[in-house]
Amino acid sequence: MSRPRAWRLRSYLAALLVVTSLVTFAIVGTSILLVRIPQIERANQNAVERETIQVAERVDVLLGALAARMELLGAALEGMDLAEATRLLERAALDGKAIRAIYLASNDGKVLAAGVVPALRVQGADLLGSDLSASPLFREALASRQMVWGDKFLSALSGVVTVGLAYPVGRDRVLLAEVPLAYLLDTFALAAGKRTASVWLVDRTGEIVADTDHGRHVSAANVLNSPLIQAALNFQTLPELFSFEGRSFHPAVARSEALDWYFMGGIPAGLENQDIRTLVVGVVAAFAGALLVGLLMAPFWASWLTRPLRGIVARAGQTTRGAVGGPWPRGPIAEFNLLSSDIEKMADTLQERELKSQAIFNASPVPMSVTDADRDFVLLDVNQAWCSAHGFVREDVLGRTAIDIGLLPSSEVRDTGMTHMHNGSISMEGTLNRANGQPVLCQVFGRQVHIGDAHLLIWATIDISDMRRISNELRELNTELEHRVQRRTQALATANQDLSGAMVHLRETQGELVRVEKMAALGGLVAGVAHELNTPLGNSLMAVTALADEVRQFRTDMQAGLHRSALESLLDSVAQATDIAARNLHRAADLVTSFKQVAADQTSAQRRPFELREVVDEMVASLRPTFARTPYKIQVEVPVGLRLDSFPGALGQAIGNLVHNAVLHGFDGRAHGTVRITGERDGQGMVVLRVADDGHGIPANLLDRIFDPFVTTKMGRGGTGLGLHIAFNAVSNVLGGSLTVHSEEG
Repeated sequence: MSRPRAWRLRSYLAALLVVTSLVTFAIVGTSILLVRIPQIERANQNAVERETIQVAERVDVLLGALAARMELLGAALEGMDLAEATRLLERAALDGKAIRAIYLASNDGKVLAAGVVPALRVQGADLLGSDLSASPLFREALASRQMVWGDKFLSALSGVVTVGLAYPVGRDRVLLAEVPLAYLLDTFALAAGKRTASVWLVDRTGEIVADTDHGRHVSAANVLNSPLIQAALNFQTLPELFSFEGRSFHPAVARSEALDWYFMGGIPAGLENQDIRTLVVGVVAAFAGALLVGLLMAPFWASWLTRPLRGIVARAGQTTRGAVGGPWPRGPIAEFNLLSSDIEKMADTLQERELKSQAIFNASPVPMSVTDADRDFVLLDVNQAWCSAHGFVREDVLGRTAIDIGLLPSSEVRDTGMTHMHNGSISMEGTLNRANGQPVLCQVFGRQVHIGDAHLLIWATIDISDMRRISNELRELNTELEHRVQRRTQALATANQDLSGAMVHLRETQGELVRVEKMAALGGLVAGVAHELNTPLGNSLMAVTALADEVRQFRTDMQAGLHRSALESLLDSVAQATDIAARNLHRAADLVTSFKQVAADQTSAQRRPFELREVVDEMVASLRPTFARTPYKIQVEVPVGLRLDSFPGALGQAIGNLVHNAVLHGFDGRAHGTVRITGERDGQGMVVLRVADDGHGIPANLLDRIFDPFVTTKMGRGGTGLGLHIAFNAVSNVLGGSLTVHSEEG
């Protein structure tokens, strides 16, 4: 593909200036022509129409004077005898300019009197008595009884082309005059004057009688059948243009009322028009002048404009060649100064980058080299790590190939290595020779780079001799470790099997402890029940025993003799003992019912609707024997109306474990303590039950795992670490709620 032609900026600017000026003048000139030519055409159309009408009107005015003269002669001839009429007619034709011959004829066409110019009076005498009845002019005037102009004809008297004019005199005579055609032409020339348009005088037969072009078109053609005359005769719109003798004209037609002749006017159209031609020539001349001025001035102006840029280009060339120059040039053009500043900054940046890249290249710990792939892989640059790794001096290897310096044993090795090229990259292992001839196993990396037209290869070589040795050692060590791992794995499998058995035994032990904890709780419950029943039953027994003593005493008294007082005393004792026994037995019955419900709930795990306050009271009642011999108290603040449909046994078990935990751990070593049980319904409809005590608190390090099994501070001293774990499982798994703890030591 061919490269486009490169222009010098001076030539390009000069051409641009010339083209700009030419385009400007072309646009302006074309605009002028597009605007002015139609204006000139319209002005020419109006001018030719106006001038043609003016010529026709002036000719009619000039011929009107001759008609008025004929009218005066006709009025004078009325009632005049023929001798006087002859003398009057001779005076009328005396000068011969307008009238060369004039006749007075009767209605039957007989010439009664005549007047001719003096030069023709001999021939004029023969006119008297001649018959003019066959003349079309005579017949038309006789018929119309008004002034009539006739066609041109060749006069038999004078032998010149003449135009006839007839005017009726009275009722019985007609006055006829021969008007020389030259007079009409002079009249036409006088009326036309100097005109912009060309005007032709055309008679009734279509012959051009006169024109304003010095008679150039007179009798040149008959235009009767031309579209222009036909349009005028038929009162049609004239065409915008008509052609005559190969030229185009803007036409106009006017009719002479006196002669019944036509005046054809025409003004040249297009470039044949002087005004249009002058305009076009002026525009073309201006265009040519602009081209000439542009060709002369553009090179100087372009040279002046590009002078600062040439300095910038020269300075850039010095920078490219690495030469240290002075300050970058500045000039009067702000954009060029900005360009110079930007290029200066760019050159400084590029130089800084080049130095940085070179410093990085030389400071790289990896041996690197750059070769030219188009010149048999000649070394272009190597870094210090490459020289140290291979034992060469940089200046000795630049410009030489790896084969020349002995780095590679042969070109075949190099060509074989190039076959590993894939997508512009090479990665392979190979043996390279140091400067002392020692072979070194290296990992070789290569990458193709195209910089401009240069085809470069960047190489990185890493000595992997030690790595390979270590790799072999690691491989052997790895084999040994695999054997060790197999042995250890077998041992771990055996230990894991033992641990699994121990874990099963531990779970069984944990289950057994949970059952023991439950049995212990149940035993406590039974002991509490026994203690609680002991009082009412003891009171009942004491009342019954006292009553038995009274009965024995009453029997003894009956043997001695029964007295009323003894009977009343017995009855009082019976009543009192019965009352005491009944009340205590009812109390024992209530306790048994409550204990049976608690026991049923804790053992049956049956779901039923219940009142929270009732379950709490029943559970507290079963726990009161535990507090009977202690200084500790239980306070219940649970409102009535908190109904639940759940498992009361699990709830009671959780409450019992929490209270038992408070007494065992919270109040240990204290002479007082209170457990408060409160309940409420929160904003989300959930029932919140709190069991709080004013004991020692839970240590902070146990809070995160307080619900885990076997977590206790009294292991081996009455604590198993399962109470809170059982309560947590009951609340979470059975009741479907949550159990949280908040505590502070002290």
